[in-house]
Amino acid sequence: MKTTLIICIFASSFGALYSSNAKEVNNQIILTDSVKIDPVCKMKVKQSTNFKSTYQKQTYFFCSKVCKLKFDKNPEQFLKK
Repeated sequence: MKTTLIICIFASSFGALYSSNAKEVNNQIILTDSVKIDPVCKMKVKQSTNFKSTYQKQTYFFCSKVCKLKFDKNPEQFLKK
């Protein structure tokens, strides 16, 4: 009886631990997908930014109009790094 009780407690604890860890990993994946790196200044930028450019069928996201204009002027300079 004690063994069964111990196994139940262990299983319950493990399930709760796994569930909270899975939620954390899922939140990190969502965060990673919604955050991009500005190729000019290397800042983290949300995909919802108003400053975007498309170069060779790839969309790039920028923190400011200044970074976007620099990139638009010479994209290869910032993509080689």
